[in-house]
Amino acid sequence: MLAQAVSVAQTNRQTVRGKVYDSDSHEPLVGATVIVLESDPILGASSTMDGEFHIDGVPMGRYDLSVSYVGYETKLVPAVMVTAGKEVVLQIPLRQSIIEMGEVVISADAGKEKPQNSMAYISARTFSVEETQRYAGGLDDPARMVASFAGVTTSTPQDNAIFVRGNAPQGVAWRLEGVEIPTPHHFVGANVTGGGIVTLFSSQIMANSDFYTAAFPAEYGNALAAVFDMKFRTGNNSNYEHVVQVGMLGIDVASEGPFSKKYDGSYLFNYRYSTFGLLTDLKIVDTTQKFKYQDLSFKFNFPTRHIGTFSLWGIGGVDRAIQPLLEDKSKWKYDFDRAKFTWDTYQGTLGLGHKIVTGSNSYIHSTAAFSGIRNDMLMEAAHEDLTLYPVFHKIDDNGTFTLTSALNHKFNAQATTRAGFTYKYMLFDMDLSASEDAYSGDMYQPVAEESGGASSIEGFAQLRYRITPELTLNGGLHLGYFKLNDEFTLEPRFGLRWQVHPKHSFNLGYGMHSRPEDLKMYLMQFDGKAVNHSLKLSKAHHAVLGYDWSINKKMRLSTELYYQHLYDIPGEEGTSFSLINYKQDYLLHKAMVNNTIGRNMGVDITLERFLNNNYYYLLTASIFDSKYKGGDNKWHNTRYNRSYAFNALYGKEFFFKNNSRSLGLNIRANFTGGECYSPVLEEESHAVRRIITDEVNAFSKQFDPLLYFDATVTYRINHRKSSSHIALQVKNMLGAALHGSAFSYNLVTNEIELVKTRVVIPVLSYKYEF
Repeated sequence: MLAQAVSVAQTNRQTVRGKVYDSDSHEPLVGATVIVLESDPILGASSTMDGEFHIDGVPMGRYDLSVSYVGYETKLVPAVMVTAGKEVVLQIPLRQSIIEMGEVVISADAGKEKPQNSMAYISARTFSVEETQRYAGGLDDPARMVASFAGVTTSTPQDNAIFVRGNAPQGVAWRLEGVEIPTPHHFVGANVTGGGIVTLFSSQIMANSDFYTAAFPAEYGNALAAVFDMKFRTGNNSNYEHVVQVGMLGIDVASEGPFSKKYDGSYLFNYRYSTFGLLTDLKIVDTTQKFKYQDLSFKFNFPTRHIGTFSLWGIGGVDRAIQPLLEDKSKWKYDFDRAKFTWDTYQGTLGLGHKIVTGSNSYIHSTAAFSGIRNDMLMEAAHEDLTLYPVFHKIDDNGTFTLTSALNHKFNAQATTRAGFTYKYMLFDMDLSASEDAYSGDMYQPVAEESGGASSIEGFAQLRYRITPELTLNGGLHLGYFKLNDEFTLEPRFGLRWQVHPKHSFNLGYGMHSRPEDLKMYLMQFDGKAVNHSLKLSKAHHAVLGYDWSINKKMRLSTELYYQHLYDIPGEEGTSFSLINYKQDYLLHKAMVNNTIGRNMGVDITLERFLNNNYYYLLTASIFDSKYKGGDNKWHNTRYNRSYAFNALYGKEFFFKNNSRSLGLNIRANFTGGECYSPVLEEESHAVRRIITDEVNAFSKQFDPLLYFDATVTYRINHRKSSSHIALQVKNMLGAALHGSAFSYNLVTNEIELVKTRVVIPVLSYKYEF
């Protein structure tokens, strides 16, 4: 037995390697010391001329790494999981100290939450691939995972749309490898514009990425609510590694490795094929709709000796949804029961990136990319004799060519600047027709019929200046020109961080931001004319004051007070209708003007204990108010004025058999105020047997609060040179009654009903890494 235990301990070891570089110039650091803190005996290595380090023989388990270099602030890389199936490959930036000293002072905290972007200090945090997989309710989806952060709320378990600080989800921007891309979700916009069922790419391919909720740095444009800045990993350039995962959501296959043992280039790809239909076939999700999807993501890395590194990357997905006609008229309870639809989507982005370090203080990162999406959606409804009439038909082809480049230059330890531009040319071909009334077939007419192109150009410049070791100033400008409406914008950005004590800091941020609305809003036609072409960009001022307390190396308390003033939001003249409340309306057909202003204000509080000693927790509280004034010149709640949101996450790990086995238990509780809605005019609704709402008193009512629980249980087995991973993820595990955001008219009982559903989504999966 002793010999067997010794054998397991000897064989279950892995390599930890990576690169250490300057966080501002990206210059590799030669001779940096990397130590595995909890190893016995202590394991470590020094970085080579290329900044690379290599530590062999690290036993299975979870470790903190200490990374130090003379003249730089020591960094703690926390909770690194070492398994048998994959090498641990890390990219570790260090920040130069502005104090001349021979020995480096270890920083007060691990800084796990700090963003990858060195220009960001407020309303920003990083998240890791492991957190996406570990957090209860995340379902390996970054959009669902960030719903655990302060200031972020969600819709329903079936949708991954997020609502940030009272803003509508279409105000969230997505970037991948430094390029803005269309919202990367399967069945994007099905229930909520800006949402979908699941993100278009697998977490298997992700690197650590950033999420911003306000006052974004100057390099980010076209966002009012939030920004996802996503990164793909670079494939392993030393060994071939593969992952196969089978689960209730589908099959997931990933592979990575070197092109050649004599070349540092590498490949990484991931393919998924959905079996989401299992959830409906097994009546886990109670719907007659059928969903199928598949996607492919990849990144090929081509380093050169003298002209930098090239990368070819891409994502692509195919979706199909079908709602068959319910031919048994006795089961027609609601209008939607008479509907039939088909929906096909093809979307993708292909990018070619280039990065070169020029000298010891600068680097240039450039990318050319093309994004395209085709939507073909047909919705019909049945008469009493089961003949069909059209309700909505959309054939929409959009493509965007993007060219972007940015120069980052470090003057010295105190000052770093970054400047760049983005040029986009958008192609569109839209053919959209709809009925004015969804289930009467009346006024079926063209909504938007136009093809053409439009360009935009953006530029930015920003400077970060560390005035003293305690005081850091960020400032910048973002400029933009949108050809479609011939509008120019100039947007100042500002940030200040004051480290009043090694454990206490104050942060201040301001930004002016703008974004165009969905293209169909500009192309809507009335009497053959596109009257919305001249709509201005929607805009907002963000102001944030934050306080951070690093209670110890593993725990932090963060508080942010924020105010947002929104203006130039499109709305309808003389009514309360405004796109500030937009969720999804395929039949929307309105002439609009920029007549809406809004205000969001609140406080976000986060208490977080990072994973250490095998457990972690995250507690968040958000209290906020969201109001708007539209064409009726009256103040109303916005649809997303939920007033409050509370989250509690807890996770615990158990290790067995010399760390060759591990069990993870994770739970999340979420308590959120309900969405606001407009009162139902009962007499008018009964007269036409459809819901008619009181838009004079728009969003003056609020749905009941929502309380639900999610859980994730994982079990990992480390074999000799591979590992197995079993996971059970459950959303809404207690089956809490959830409601949508609208009432329905019951055609059988002639009653107005708020339909509630009890959806429990269990996702069981098995993953093998080798």
